[in-house]
This record gives sequence, C-alpha cells and structure tokens, in this order.
Amino acid sequence: MDIILAHRQIDFDALASMVAAQKIYPNSVLVMDGKPNVNVQDFLALSRDTLRFRKAQDINLDKVSRVILVDTHDLHRAGSMGEKVSKIPGVQIEIYDHHPYAGKLREGMVIEPVGACATLLVEKLAGLGLPLSSFEATLIAIGIYDDTGSLLFDNTTVRDVHAVAYLLEQGANLGVISKNLRRPLAEEQKDLLQELLDRGQTEFFEGLPVYISYAEIKDYVGGLALLAHRVGELEGADTWFLLVKMENRVYVVGRSRGRGLPINGIVRLFGGAGHERAASATIKDAELSEILKQLRSAIRSRAKRPHLVKDIMSFPVKTVSPETRLGEVEQILLRYGHTGVPVTEDKNLVGIISRRDVDKAIKHGLRHAPVKGFMTTKVSTVEADVPWDEVRRLMVQHDIGRLPVVEDGDLVGIVSRSDVLRLVHGGSVPIETQLARERSAAMRQDILDLINLLPEDVRKLLEAVRDTAGEEGCSVYLVGGFVRDLLLSVPTQDLDFVVEGSGGQFAQALMRRMPDGKLTQHFKFGTAQISFPDGSHLDIASTRWEHYSFPGALPQVEESCLRDDLFRRDFTINSMAICLNTERYGELVDYYGGKQDLQQRKIRFLHNLSFIDDPTRMLRAIRFKERYQFDFAKETLDALHTAIETGVLSKLSVERFTEEILLIFKEANYLAMGQILVKSGLFKAWFGEELAWNFDLDNAEESLDWSLNMRWLISVSQMESAGIEQLLERVSLNKSLRDDTIAYLNLRESLMKPLTLGEMDRLLNKSPKEVVMALARDERFKKQITGCLEAAQRINMSLDGKALIEMGVKQGPEIGEILDWVRTAWLEGKISSSEEEQGIARQWVNSLR
Repeated sequence: MDIILAHRQIDFDALASMVAAQKIYPNSVLVMDGKPNVNVQDFLALSRDTLRFRKAQDINLDKVSRVILVDTHDLHRAGSMGEKVSKIPGVQIEIYDHHPYAGKLREGMVIEPVGACATLLVEKLAGLGLPLSSFEATLIAIGIYDDTGSLLFDNTTVRDVHAVAYLLEQGANLGVISKNLRRPLAEEQKDLLQELLDRGQTEFFEGLPVYISYAEIKDYVGGLALLAHRVGELEGADTWFLLVKMENRVYVVGRSRGRGLPINGIVRLFGGAGHERAASATIKDAELSEILKQLRSAIRSRAKRPHLVKDIMSFPVKTVSPETRLGEVEQILLRYGHTGVPVTEDKNLVGIISRRDVDKAIKHGLRHAPVKGFMTTKVSTVEADVPWDEVRRLMVQHDIGRLPVVEDGDLVGIVSRSDVLRLVHGGSVPIETQLARERSAAMRQDILDLINLLPEDVRKLLEAVRDTAGEEGCSVYLVGGFVRDLLLSVPTQDLDFVVEGSGGQFAQALMRRMPDGKLTQHFKFGTAQISFPDGSHLDIASTRWEHYSFPGALPQVEESCLRDDLFRRDFTINSMAICLNTERYGELVDYYGGKQDLQQRKIRFLHNLSFIDDPTRMLRAIRFKERYQFDFAKETLDALHTAIETGVLSKLSVERFTEEILLIFKEANYLAMGQILVKSGLFKAWFGEELAWNFDLDNAEESLDWSLNMRWLISVSQMESAGIEQLLERVSLNKSLRDDTIAYLNLRESLMKPLTLGEMDRLLNKSPKEVVMALARDERFKKQITGCLEAAQRINMSLDGKALIEMGVKQGPEIGEILDWVRTAWLEGKISSSEEEQGIARQWVNSLR
C-alpha cells in the first residue's frame, strides 16, 4: 500500500501537495494524522466527500510498502504515523519538499527551493501530461497562493508563477481561491490579534529592529500563521515573532521580509522548521516566559547590525568650492552625470548646488558667477553611522535624490537613490565595509578553490602581486575578463590588475619579483604593462574614472576609487574584481550584480549611455553574447537598437571599428555573431547599405579550422565586386587581409572568363592558398578549380631549367615557356611518366632551334 503523509499542522500547501501527489500515485491513500489549521478545516468540511482521507489509526502498517511525504522532509513531523513508519524496515520513502535541507539528497528525494511545495508536484504533473479537474486545479493553486502570499512573498520564484499559470489553464477558479484566502477572522482570532498588537513592541538587537509579541489563552485558536501575516501588515519591522501559549503548548511563529534574520535558524532551536522568511515551532509543556527569554537570547546571538549609511555611500565625493564658477560646475555635472554637487570649504559642507539652479543661472548669462551666490545653504544631511532606513525616510519625506553624508561636519560621502535601490533590490554594497566582507565569506572560499585550479605559474604570479601589495601598503585587485572567466571556469590568460594608489609605483615594485619582465609605463593613462619573453604580459592600472568628450572618443582619465573604476567598464559581467591583499585574498567585489548576471546568463550594460559613450561596446556585447551563449538584458537590447538608429557608429574611427570586427572573426562562434551584426542593422549602419554577407551556420563545424583570412574571404564571397570594393573603404585591414581580398576579387574576375587548364593552373599557382580555397567553395567555380587541383596532383614533373640548359636551351624566357608547356601536358594527361616528359621536352627544344 502507498500512503501520502504531510506534517501534522496541515496548511493549504500541504493539503494541495497531498492531492497533487495522489494524481501522480493514483493507487495511494491520503492519511490525515494531525490537526489542520482553521481555514483548511473549513475547506475540508465542504470537500470531505471529494477528498477521501483516512485516519492514521485505520491504516494497517503491515501493508504499507511506500510513503510519499510532502511539505516536509522529516517523518517525525508527520505525526505518530510518520514515527511508526520510520521504524519499519524496507519501507520506501519518497519526499517532495521545499524547506531548507542540509543533508545529502538520496534517490526519491525532490527538495528544491521554491515558494510552495505544491509547485514541485505541479511541475511533475505537467511533465507527465496528467489532466486536472477544475476543483483539483483550484485547490492546488490555493496552496501555492497561500504559501507565497499570493506570489508576493520574497520566497516566490518564477517556477511558482509558471505553476499557477498552468493551473489557471487547467481551470483553477480565482474567485474560489480569493474566497478561501481572504476569509474574515473568527471572533476568537480577532481577540487574539488585538491582544498581540497591544502587547507587542519593537526591540533592537545590535541595531536590528525585531517586533515581538506574546499572549496566553486557555483554549486553542487556529490560524496563528494568518495572524502573523496581519501583524506584518500593521507593523514596520522587517522581522517579527509571535508566541502564544494555548492549552499545554507554546506556539512560535516567525516572519521576515527578507532583510532581517533567517527565521528558520532561530525556530529550529525550538524543534521547529520552515524557511528563512517563514517558520514555526510548537513546544509542549513549556512556560511562555522561558521561551521568550530563549528567543531573545537566540536573536541576540544571531543579530548582525543593519546596513549603515557608510555601508552604501559613495566616496570620495566630487565637490566644488564656493568660488567655483557656474560654467565649471556645469561641466562637472555633465561629465559625471550628477544632478547636483556639494559645496565644501576645508572639507566642511557649506551648501549644495543643483543642476536646475546651474541651468537657470547660465540661461541668464551668469556662467562666470561663483557658486556661493546660488547654492542652497540649508542642506539635509545624514550621519555615516545611522541605519540606511533613515536615508530612505529622508528621501521620501523631502523628495531628495542625493544626501550628503557627514561626520563631525565634514563631508565623507554621498548616498543616491540608486544606492538605496541597489540595497533594496539585492545589489551589492561596498566591499570596503566589514559587513560586506562577512557576507562574501562563503563566496571567497569558492574563489580560492578556483584559484587553486589555475596553472602554477599564474598562481605564483598572483602570490607575487599579493606580497608586493603588502610591502607597498596598497589595495590591489584582479579585474575584468579574468574574474569573469574564472567564475565561469573558462581558461583565460587575460591578467589585469588595478591598484588603489599609484599603479606605476606598484608596477615598479612588482618588477623586483619579475626579473625576466620588461616594464612599459603609460603615464597619460595611468597604466603600466609588464611583458615576458614568452610573449605573455600583465596590465596594471591605477583606479580611474573615464569620461568621453564626444561619442566614440578616446576616454579622458582621472584618478578615482575602485567603485568608479569598475563602473567605467562595459558590462556587469566584466565589472567584478577579486581582492589580492593577504587579509582579503580571494574576496569578490561586485557592486553592479555581475555575478548574478553570470548565473542568469545575461549581457547587461552598466548605464544607459554606455553605447553612446563607446559604440565599440555594441560589438563587444554581440561577441560576449555568442561566446558564452548568453542573452541580452532587455534594456541592453533596446539600447543597442537605439544606438544603431541614432547613427552613433559614425563617430567611430575606421581603425577602432575594424579592430573589434576582427576580434569577432577570431571567435569560434563568429558565424552566429556575424548574423547578429547583419540582423541588428549594425553592419548596414556602418557600411551604408545591406551587403550580402555570408555567415551560413551550416559551415560552423568546418569553420573552426579556418584561418582568419579564410573566414574573412568566405564572409564576403557572396558580394558583388563593387560591394567588396566599397567595403574595403570602410575597414582598415592589415596588409595580409587586404592583399588576399584584392587577390580574391582578381581571381574571381578571371575565373569568369573561358580558361584552358593551363591558364587555370597558372592563375591558381599565383594566388594565395586561402583565396583558392575560398573560391573553390563557390558553386560557380567549384568544378573547374577542383578539376584543376586534382589534375595538378597527378603531376610528377622532374624537368627543371638546368635540365633544359643541358639540352641546349639558352637562358631566357624560352625556359619558362617550355616548363609551362610540359606542366600543361601533365595536367591534360598527355604525359604520365618521366620518359614521356623527357620526350615531349626534347620535341619542343628541337622545334625552337
């Protein structure tokens, strides 16, 4: 016999999961061993005839061969039946659960982090193609909606949304769902809720607000989870606990909005279970006061201070003095994209000037006036050590986009709306803070494991950088493509380092550990390169900020902090860094969500003007997308098309465009990249018309062995001669590529004419190998080229100029002519041996006398 069990306090998700499981295991029996919550009891009161549950005491354990356990992975939470079954040898256990599980998954265990357990069962039902009645679909949807807060809880996943969509297709009734989820509170529930609200208060643990309330009532009142939800709607703390003693048990319910404590870790101390954001426990024969004491102690031991303003602020801050002219302020605001800039005097904040005020003053011809006459002196500020929620409150209250951060009157940073939004929506906070370092500890070990897999010479080089950083007392980071490829476990040799300080000074110090290296400094750009005899090199730069005088221009460089340095890069997946200092060796710095985009396989730019600032980024976006088989983030794809349509490519030099194009042609997946270049309209925008590019994916496997010249020639092979000539005016090819392209045009033109086999042979012999191979793929010439090449393989010519001279031929053009005649005779099959070759040669020699 197969039986289906869930935890004792059956909620809608457990009930829905049991019903869904019975569809998958049609001969199984639903077993009720516990007391459902109030809402489930009401639902069952009307559905008992449809849902045929059997009581635990009615089950003959001797006949149980398999247990399907849902919405929990612990048989002991499934009541007395679960405990009894766990002791029976040979009983097969299959588990479907979505609660955190730290053990090793065994066969028959489906435990995955989704919002509702029922989602897992729906996915299996859909995969098996099992139809659902409207009643079944509605009940299962109630379970998912209930456990995910109608898909609004933080634990909701895309899979839960897809599951609900599938159930709606199967006939789930939203009216019935709403009625069951929004049932009015019973009178005893209202009384209990009021008591909890009267007694509850927000307590602070290491600065973390936690709402705690308690009550003690004589009789059992169900629906405590629902009351917890209502309390969360009324109270502002991100974490809250309700403790209620009913009969001889203390019930603990915890909830979190995702920014507070991991609830399940605390509730587990009381024998309970759940998620990080929702968990509960029941303690038998316990005193409420003692449980409250233990709860506070558990929270205190796990509480970490909330993000403070200094954790999310940007620094250093771009400021101006009261004497700065408005015209200069305008340029600063444009360059950095700020909406305002603080005004300081000896580091003391004295005012702030907004872009709006600057624009108004300049319209009145006051470009040369000093800031002090137009700045706002009444400035809202925030202290560095207050919780970040204070920033959100001030921004909303005063409609402020940027708040200066002060310590003892000195300006130490600034917080923008984007900083707050990044924290609210899960973005990274600056790695310079102790809090962020604690959060990255687990990821650090993963990175150290990846570093240990690198070749020994690379590991030693990183260690040399680490030790030099210690000696020089500066922070050094590995950045860019190496970090990206390391996290993707893709081999790479692209070593780039940035130094918070003088990159040139650091490079000189590093050279002492690199006796074979050759140092080259680029003072204008604040960069240095160390080259090695084997051709490899590493690049070192000071952290810097770049701005562009006009679209497509080379960047103007200023010193800056690491955060700004990473922001100047092209895409989020290239904007991560790994700290190489000893105490933080292997820490990931990820301000802009690069790791998440790697996991979600997205190409996302860092700001909306990215393609305008540097149009070559459009080409790199396409290259990275197809190299890694990623997708464009929607806003990035939209911006790509917008940039193409605005004609920003025209600002690029031919040399920079060609450099990026040839990098694409060197990629293994260049054919797919080429198709995007054509379909997106980028090639048309650059070359001025639709050219007949050949990026046929049928050639993908074969093209892996093609040289760069061969790939280029195949790509232009379907163009008319005029199109190729026009193309050559818009690219700056190296001599080899340009010569081969011209040779291709000339040979193709010649092949259009009637040719003898000898003439064909002479043409092919004079042409570069890649040119001949490319034209041999053209159906118009394939037969004659192949025929000529096959005929040439039959040639076993031993005759040369010396032999002809011995026959009496004078030095001169006649020698070449005779050799050509002999070679043609071999091609045409008129001779097939050395003797015949000698004979025909003598005939021609004699005829010339």
